[in-house]
Amino acid sequence: MLDKIKRTAVALALATGTLAATAATAQAGEQGAQQGDYAGCQLGYVCMYQNEADWNAGRPSHRWSQYGAHNLSNQYGTKWVFNNQHSGAKAQLCYGYSGANCTGLVINSFTVGVADITPINSIRLYP
Repeated sequence: MLDKIKRTAVALALATGTLAATAATAQAGEQGAQQGDYAGCQLGYVCMYQNEADWNAGRPSHRWSQYGAHNLSNQYGTKWVFNNQHSGAKAQLCYGYSGANCTGLVINSFTVGVADITPINSIRLYP
């Protein structure tokens, strides 16, 4: 299933011709909720992976579980962001610090988003 998610996310991103913040998302599905942890990300967390190899190996570089804004520092290039929250909770990429200008990619529960994180300065988790 992990390979299917990876292939779907990459295919969608390539189909748009960009890996920008509006690029791709792919459902991990309800199976992720039943399994709890998925791709090294605990149930109830949003995790960011530095590259595809880290996603495949289940090694997130960042983990967040509290609602609210979380600032990013020194993060550049394409990253994989997986929302392993339940109950419809979302994560959104924000261009400003502390959750300002949150017009970037919205990542639904049990979904992975692939995005160029260079212009992103924070990520917001909300119900």
